[in-house]
Amino acid sequence: MPHLRIGQFSRSPVLVAARRLGWDTAEGLTLDISPVPSSPAQFASLRDGEIDVALTSPDNVLLYATTDKNPVGSRIPVVIHRGVDGGLGLGLVARPEISEPEGLVEVPVAVDVLQSGFAMLLKAMISRLGVDPARLTFVEEGATPKRADRLIEGAVGATILNAESRVRAEAQGMRVWSTSSDISKNYPGTVLASLDDGPDLSPLLRMWDRTTAWLLDAPAREVQEVIGQDYAELGSREYIDIMRTEPTGLRRHARVTAEELEVLVTLREEAGAYTPTRQDLRTLALE
Repeated sequence: MPHLRIGQFSRSPVLVAARRLGWDTAEGLTLDISPVPSSPAQFASLRDGEIDVALTSPDNVLLYATTDKNPVGSRIPVVIHRGVDGGLGLGLVARPEISEPEGLVEVPVAVDVLQSGFAMLLKAMISRLGVDPARLTFVEEGATPKRADRLIEGAVGATILNAESRVRAEAQGMRVWSTSSDISKNYPGTVLASLDDGPDLSPLLRMWDRTTAWLLDAPAREVQEVIGQDYAELGSREYIDIMRTEPTGLRRHARVTAEELEVLVTLREEAGAYTPTRQDLRTLALE
């Protein structure tokens, strides 16, 4: 069987469901799925052949695939095969004692790394709430599940979360102040990417499309039972709602377009950060 190693930040409901339903083996696949601690670690692993597939932010692809001015110091030939979702509820989440946006000035605000796409999106959200991000104290806390832990335990006052981490935080009383949809209805969330000379992903993509359709169309109770067997947050009604809400939920047979990547370029330009060329965008989106 083809063996694929996948590195992810948050748990993918597509991978959880596909394994439970046996659709990975139906495609002749064996999958080794592991968490990654940070985007630099993920892309170094992709470059060095330690993983075959990255489930990641498309902004990470922009940074690591189009310039060597990134945390790993090399340009990595990565292409995007699928737009997985529109962010899965990606939003600014704060401690319940923060009663107004101005309160963010008084607490540490967690990001994965300071120059990441998530950090730029978070700053854009804060700015649109009427607070100058330059007044805030940002701290690097790594991947999304860890940031959720730090928020719930009170080590930070706010952060950016999505998927099961957002569900878990809200269950503990945390409050959502803004989401990616407030910035753009076309914000691209998670993507499935690999090296452009990597292994054939056709079986994985067939499995992916079949499972995504099932997650969106099957009775909600059935979906909850399947993906909630091992992970309670994924089986919650709140998670199912996030997964099925347009435009931020799961996407069917979706190619990421250069137009969607333009949203990320605009955020980078607003932040005064490196921006790729428009030709880079068309190449990454396989257009």
